[in-house]
Amino acid sequence: MSFSAYLDQKVLEKAFLGQDFSIAARWCSLHTADPGKTGASEAAGGPYVRQSADSYTPVDDSGSSKRVRSAIVLSFQVPAGTYTHIGLWDAQSGGNFLGGGALSSPATVSDGDFVIIRENDLSILQD
Repeated sequence: MSFSAYLDQKVLEKAFLGQDFSIAARWCSLHTADPGKTGASEAAGGPYVRQSADSYTPVDDSGSSKRVRSAIVLSFQVPAGTYTHIGLWDAQSGGNFLGGGALSSPATVSDGDFVIIRENDLSILQD
């Protein structure tokens, strides 16, 4: 999962200017295409809503790469379509896009079906 332009800027401001920031909550989104650095192509239409994604576990894969994984199941009820990417935000609606990445495989679903991200399947790597 790559960081967004917003989060890149906040990390630079913290590292080089000493400006603190915090993220009070994290919300997961589904996307029909690569969200890029801004959160583009987010799913839309009922019954889709972002899902709370505030529980993570730390993983140290190699000593040099730091990773966290979701500690909960995320279940999105969505309109018919193909969903290819996932994203993270700091608000349930609107807010700042934090980053996104591709699903392990696209999910093509019918109207009202669910896209489920199992526990530990959402992995965020900082290298």
